[in-house]
Order: sequence, then C-alpha cells, then structure tokens
Amino acid sequence: MLKEALLDLKMGEEISVETDNDTSLKNLLSYLKDQGVEPKVSSAGNVHTLVTIKPEKDLAASNPAIYCTTDLPFSYVVCIKGELMGDGDPELGKLLMETFVDNLKLQEQLPTHVVLYNGGVKLAMKESPVCNSLTELEELGTRIMLCGTCIDHYGLQFDIGVGMISNMVVITETLAEAGHVVTP
Repeated sequence: MLKEALLDLKMGEEISVETDNDTSLKNLLSYLKDQGVEPKVSSAGNVHTLVTIKPEKDLAASNPAIYCTTDLPFSYVVCIKGELMGDGDPELGKLLMETFVDNLKLQEQLPTHVVLYNGGVKLAMKESPVCNSLTELEELGTRIMLCGTCIDHYGLQFDIGVGMISNMVVITETLAEAGHVVTP
C-alpha cells in the first residue's frame, strides 16, 4: 500500500503513515531506506508515525513484499544436550555455548522453555559459567527444565543452581507442543 501511495505522489510531496505494530514499523523503515529515503518517525504510546517524501528512485521496480516479515507465530523451546556447542575444539565449544545461552535473554521473543538433558544439565549447576544467564532467563519467564534421570546419573542433585527437575514425559510433551525447537 505504501508503494502504491508513493507512486501517486509528485516529486517532493510528503506522505504520512501510521502503524501500531513494531514489526510493521521495522518493515516500512527497511523498505524506505532501500528506496533512498530516511523518514521522520515519531511515536505516541504504541502508535508510530512515519513521514517521508517520494523517493527519487524508480519505485516501479521495487518489490515491497520482500520486506513483509511477521512476528514469530509460535513459541519456541531451546533444547541443550551438552556443555559444548558444536564439535571440534572443546574450549571453543564451551565459549560458544556460554555466548549462546547469554544471548538468549537478548532475543525479542524469549524461548518458553530451555530443556537441559544428558550433559546439558551441568549448565544449570551452581558453578556453571552460564548459571547466571539461565537464572536471568528464568526471571524473565522462561522455564528451565532439567532431566531428572540425567541429574541422578551425574549425581548432581545437590549442585543445582537454577531450574526445575522434570521427567521425560513432561519434556517430551513440551518439545512436541513447541512451535519450533532450537538445538545449538
């Protein structure tokens, strides 16, 4: 709709667009930037107003549909099976996992759950370098689930720093109901 309105404008004329959706705002800004204009943006509450002029660029060739992304339509669960991320150098794998877990809390949409099983349960222990990051995630509303069989296997019952012990029935249901499962 914005492209059609811009095509109807004369060079130098302005158009104002309002949206109450953050994703739409990002999409509109990306489209306009790629057309060579920087709109003025103002916000009042959750309503954003963009004011821009007709770009000098030939808009007929532009395809605004490629800028139409949506929010994730479903929840996602992060499932971690070990202390390392990837195969290869163990020190690099440890660093990658620490960075991955630390960055989860920075995502626009947080995971509903982080499921830790096998060696992954060790990440939730008091001395783990990611225990604080998992605690922050839990405080933001993400449920941290630990495989009880795995906790027993490694003898970690008294070292847990974050999360709740669960069982494979609940873990399986959680994974099956998730819109998407992320496994680093």
